[in-house]
Amino acid sequence: MTEENFNKESFSHGILLKASPEKVYEYISTGSGLSKWFIGSADYFYNDKSIRLGDEPAQKGDSFLWKWLKKDLELKGIITESDGKNEFGFTFGSSFFVNIKLSESGDRTKLVLTQCYQDSATENEFGFINCCVCWVFFLTNLKSVLEHGIDLRETEADIEMLVNR
Repeated sequence: MTEENFNKESFSHGILLKASPEKVYEYISTGSGLSKWFIGSADYFYNDKSIRLGDEPAQKGDSFLWKWLKKDLELKGIITESDGKNEFGFTFGSSFFVNIKLSESGDRTKLVLTQCYQDSATENEFGFINCCVCWVFFLTNLKSVLEHGIDLRETEADIEMLVNR
């Protein structure tokens, strides 16, 4: 692939998971599910700003506050799609939309994640490429957690020790 044919507007990643669509949907749409493979903690809020229970799927129009694992970083956003079954979408920072679609594929669930720019966003090539790479890790981690119960995120080591030799 050359730079000329690399799509800088959106990307999609797909993965097959040995789990039912219902189970996968739980892992992508609830605070308790999302914190098992992606975020350190995830809170969803009803329109009246009261908090949803951790195992209650977020609904379209809900706001959220996600805090990263072992980092002083948080993200606020809005749920843009939540059909309770096959599709879940959200704003990702001020620049991006993420949409996740699920479908049955034999005894597995096919998950396709697509990220694209919001209409009003200023292009951020570093952020775009960083997200493209990081989603590969996190979808692999989702597979590892769902199928084997193993979280691949670093939770023990001092992250600074890993990058500062």
